[in-house]
Amino acid sequence: MGGRTEKWITTLMEGLSRNVDEKTIARILEQCGRQCQSQSFIKKVRNIYQKSKNTDEFLEKLGKIYKHLHREDKGFYIVYPKCYCPQVNKIPKGKLSGVYCNCSRGWAKALFEGALGRPVEVIKEKSIISSDSECRFRIML
Repeated sequence: MGGRTEKWITTLMEGLSRNVDEKTIARILEQCGRQCQSQSFIKKVRNIYQKSKNTDEFLEKLGKIYKHLHREDKGFYIVYPKCYCPQVNKIPKGKLSGVYCNCSRGWAKALFEGALGRPVEVIKEKSIISSDSECRFRIML
């Protein structure tokens, strides 16, 4: 990613932050993230879901092929040790707000909603952009 893209994204986010409330920004970015989700991956995950006896079995099977999905305590999380978003992972920390990570939240929602055929909730708990040590999204099925 070149400097122009970085400047464009940071300028966009600064403009949104000055003119739009954070909940609206989060919804906009969620919609952007949904567009990044691959239909072929959704289809693959839907197939796993359809062959599973229940939601727990589905998540266990999915965790075997998608290394970022983890069971912790009684919940399931997508955890990234680094930012994988090619749009922003080269932007220095502190130049973007963690609200940007609602894009990844939308990616995860599109995946699970597409696989299960119903609405799900994904909660952003941590963000590397916000100076956390990892990105963490709780999957609420």
